[in-house]
Amino acid sequence: MVRNRPQSPIKSDSTTQWFRLASGVVGAMLLGLAGLWLVWLLLHQFAGSAIPAPPIISAFPINPPVAQITPLVAEGITLSHPGQTPTLSQQQALLIASQLEPGAASKSKTPSAQYVLLNYPNKGTPATHPDFHDVPSWMILYQGIPLQRADASVDPTPIPRSSYDLYVFLDANSGKELLAIQV
Repeated sequence: MVRNRPQSPIKSDSTTQWFRLASGVVGAMLLGLAGLWLVWLLLHQFAGSAIPAPPIISAFPINPPVAQITPLVAEGITLSHPGQTPTLSQQQALLIASQLEPGAASKSKTPSAQYVLLNYPNKGTPATHPDFHDVPSWMILYQGIPLQRADASVDPTPIPRSSYDLYVFLDANSGKELLAIQV
């Protein structure tokens, strides 16, 4: 024979009900945000950059600021980060620069390339160079190029340094040499 036991009444506490309700609301909001994020990721993956990023994401800088190079700043050249991708690859830029500056390319110990926006305003009159403002370019750096000593019988003064660096700027779309600065 089965006995019916009296069940104890469940005490419903108002604090417990409030916590359940609050955790349900927070959980639903988090699931909704996760679903929106997943949809955005999938659409962005297949549609590319046609779908813009939410304003919160684009409020933070994607690229850190470009460190300015002291010898270039002394010449009036400043650099910044480009927003688009270059037409030329880094390897293509290094190859073109080595063809334009074969002596520097063969004597340099460590060539490097960086994709930058070139700013080199022409403040002189008459114009000494073209006015460059936010020009997407490859900056190729040839470091430690040995200086050739002059004939001591012609010029007996010693050279204060034994090497120099060469900065070559190429247009990132055409590969045309924009300028070369020796420091």
